[in-house]
This record gives sequence, structure tokens and C-alpha cells, in this order.
Amino acid sequence: MKDIYKKLMKQHGGSIPFTVLGGVKQKKKTVRKPKKKRRRRAKTTRIGHIVNSNKYSPGTLIRRKGTLWTLTKSKKWIPIKDS
Repeated sequence: MKDIYKKLMKQHGGSIPFTVLGGVKQKKKTVRKPKKKRRRRAKTTRIGHIVNSNKYSPGTLIRRKGTLWTLTKSKKWIPIKDS
């Protein structure tokens, strides 16, 4: 046996760890950053994505979920406020 190994055996009490021999190297632990929490948008009452405005002529009235909506000349749905 080589002198280097004899010295290492005495130093470590009879068995040489692999890390000393260079057989296994420890990996660096990476710290993951926490994911950013996304803020949810407040729900608004929109009718544009539910009813296609191309099928209706301007001035059309529609009741949706208890509110009246009217279609403007620019093809946008606007809620009619009760007085």
C-alpha cells in the first residue's frame, strides 16, 4: 500500500471517506426564489364576450343577469342604470 493511503487510514480511523479521495464531490445547493403571486383582476360585469355585438343593430336592449344593456353605435354594450 502507498504511504499516502497509510497516512489517510491513520488519520480517519481505518477507512478513508470518498470525499477525501475525490471520488464523490458534493453539489452546491441552489436556493429557489419563491414564485411571485399574481394578483387577480376584480370581476366586472361585461357582456361583450358573452353576446356577439355583430349580430345586433345599434339601440338593441338585452337583459343579462338582472341588468339592462344597450348597444351603442360603436358596437359596445353599455349598462342602463335604473333611476
